[in-house]
Amino acid sequence: MHSMKKITILSLALLPLFGFSQKTKVQTAWRALNDYEATVKDGKPDLVYLNKAKDAIDAALVHEDTKNQGKTHAYKARISYAFYQYSLTQELKKLEATVPDKNERAMLAYGNTPLTDFENANEELGKIKDVDPKFMETIQEGLTKGTSMLGEDDLKFAIVAQQMKMESANIAQGKYKAKKYDEAADYFYKTAFLNTMLYKVKDTANFYNACVAAGKSKNTTKILDYNKKMIDGKIASPYNYEAMYNAYLSKQTVADSSSAREILKKGRTAFPSDLSLMNKETDYFLAANKHQEALNNLKASIEKDPTNPVFYLITGQIYDAMANPKEKGTGKELPKPANYEELIKNAESYYLKGIEQKSTNKEYQYNLIFNLGALYNNYGGYYQTRQPEKITDAARIAKENETISQEYFKKAIPYLEQALTIKPDDRPTMIALRKLYMFTKQDDKAKEMNDKIKGLK
Repeated sequence: MHSMKKITILSLALLPLFGFSQKTKVQTAWRALNDYEATVKDGKPDLVYLNKAKDAIDAALVHEDTKNQGKTHAYKARISYAFYQYSLTQELKKLEATVPDKNERAMLAYGNTPLTDFENANEELGKIKDVDPKFMETIQEGLTKGTSMLGEDDLKFAIVAQQMKMESANIAQGKYKAKKYDEAADYFYKTAFLNTMLYKVKDTANFYNACVAAGKSKNTTKILDYNKKMIDGKIASPYNYEAMYNAYLSKQTVADSSSAREILKKGRTAFPSDLSLMNKETDYFLAANKHQEALNNLKASIEKDPTNPVFYLITGQIYDAMANPKEKGTGKELPKPANYEELIKNAESYYLKGIEQKSTNKEYQYNLIFNLGALYNNYGGYYQTRQPEKITDAARIAKENETISQEYFKKAIPYLEQALTIKPDDRPTMIALRKLYMFTKQDDKAKEMNDKIKGLK
C-alpha cells in the first residue's frame, strides 16, 4: 500500500483590494455618468445615474490612490456641471409660461438658478491645475491646437470646460441684469480666470467687468480684491488705481488713508499722463493743504486740456485761498502773505481764462464769474481797511486806498450782476451787490436790491 504524499498547502497572503476598489469607483463614476448623458440625449434625464456617479466619484476623491489624479477631478467637474445643467433646464421650463422672449428667459434663468453645483465644478478645474498640471496642459493643448488630439473622455471634459466658461459669462450677465452685483463680480472674474486657464490668454474685458460690478456692489473688499488682481496681472488701466483709491478712502481710517495715497502714487507712476488720476492727486493735495503740489498738477492738466474751465476755476481758487489765508477750524482771517498782490493777480488771471472758455455748464460758469467778482470785492475791501505804516502818511494813504477800493468795487459789480443773471434768486450774490452799490454811492440800485432780497421766500 502506497503511502499518500503529503500535500503542502502554501498559505498565500491576500493582495490588498482597496486600491483596486478605489479605481473601480472611478470606473463606476465613468459608467454612471455616461449612462446619465445617454438619458439626457434621449430627452429623459435620469438623476438616479447621476447620483450614482456622484457617490462613486466622491469616494474616489478621498482615497490616496485616486484623489490627486486629474481624471478623478475631471469626472467630478463633469458630474457637478451636469447637476447644474439639470437645475438650469428646470428653471428654463418654469419660465416658459411667463417669459416669451427666449433671450430674456435665458438671462432670468441664469440669474435664478442656484450655483452650488456650478461652483463645485469650477473648483475642480482649479484643483486639476494644482494636482495634475500635465493633465491640464493636455487639455489646453487640445483646445488651442485641435481637439482631435484628445481622447474621448478628455474631449468631453474639454467641452464641459469650454461650456463652463461661456456659461460663467452668461451667469455674470444674468446676475448683473438682476442687480446682484456681488455675484456678478464673482462670475465675471471666474469667466476671466477660466479663459486664462484654458487658453493662456489674459481676459482683460471680463476682469474689467468684474471690477465694474464690484464697484456697483459697494463691496469694498471685492473692489480692492478684483482691481488689485488686474494691477498684479499687469493688465490694469487708470480706472483700477482710481477705484482702489476711492475704496480705501471710503473706509475712513488712518491706515486706509495711507494705503489710498500709496495706490494713487503707483497709479500716477504707471499712468503719468492720465487726467483723472492727476485730478484725484490734486484733490488729495488740496485736502492736505499742499497748494504748490496741487498747482503743479493743475498746470499740467491745463496743458493737456486747455479748454476745461474746471482746471482754471480750481487754480484760481487756490491762488485766492493762498492770498487770503484763514485759520483752520475757526475760519478767522490771518495776515496777508508777503506776495499777496502777486497771488491776487494770479487768481484773477485764471478766473478770467476760465470765463473765456464760455462753459455750457451753468454751475462752472457761475462759480468763475462769482469768484472773480468776489475777488475784486475782497481786494477793494482790503484797501478800504488798510492802515498806513506811518502816521504822517495817513491822509495820502487813505486817499490812495479809497481810489483803489472804489476801482475794484466797481470792477466787482458787473461780474456779480452777471452771476445773478445765471442764478436770479441767489441771496449771497444779492447781498454782495447791495453792499457794493452802497459803497459806490448807487443808492437807487442799493434800494432796488434790498427790495429784491426782502421779496425772497
